[in-house]
Amino acid sequence: MTIAVKDVRDEKRMAFFENAAERWEDKNYTPDTQARVKNLLQSLNLPVGKKILDVGCGRGVLIPSLREIMGADATIIALDSSATMLEGVLEKDPQVETIHARAEEIPLPDSQLDLLICFSAFPHIHDQAAAAAEFHRVLAPGGTAYILHLRDSKRINMHHDKHEAVKGDHLPDADAMKQMFLHAGFQYAVLEEDPDRYLFVAKK
Repeated sequence: MTIAVKDVRDEKRMAFFENAAERWEDKNYTPDTQARVKNLLQSLNLPVGKKILDVGCGRGVLIPSLREIMGADATIIALDSSATMLEGVLEKDPQVETIHARAEEIPLPDSQLDLLICFSAFPHIHDQAAAAAEFHRVLAPGGTAYILHLRDSKRINMHHDKHEAVKGDHLPDADAMKQMFLHAGFQYAVLEEDPDRYLFVAKK
C-alpha cells in the first residue's frame, strides 16, 4: 500500500522516517531508554488480555513490554505510516497484527479497541485533530487513549525544531490538546508532565 503525501513538509517527514527506520532503535533506544519505556508502560496499569492499538509504532519498541504486561491473550495491533518501520515489529512478536496506514485514517471498524497508545509519535501526525477523532471512533465505549513521551512537551518541541525534516512537529499546548480530544468526543482528558514524562490520557 502506498500512502499519499499531503504536502512538502509531509513528504520530508515521511522520507526521514522511512530512511532512518532500520537503524532507528539502535540510535534512539539504549538499554537505559528501553527501561524507561517499560517503566512508563508499567505505570499505566494496563489490563491483561485486552485489545490495544499502538499508533506510530515505529520498529515496535513498545511491543515486548506490552506483551509482557498484557499477556499472551492480548490482541496487539501496530500501525505506522512507514512500511520499513513495520518490518521490525514482527521480528519482535509475530502475533502482532501490523497496519500500514496513517493515524488519521485507521482501517479498523468502529468501537473495536479497549486501549490505544501513541508513543513518541503524536507530534509527527499531519492532521492531529483528525487523528484524535479516529482514536475516538475505533475505541469502544469506556476505552482509553494514551499519548506518551519520555520528556515534557517543551523539550520535545525544541528537539524537533533542530531537525529540518520534523521542524514544526509539535505537541499542542495543554489547553489545546485537551480541547482537541474533547471536541473529538472524549468524555474527559487529562495531562501530566514533568521533565522526564509526558502522559496525556483521554477516556471515551
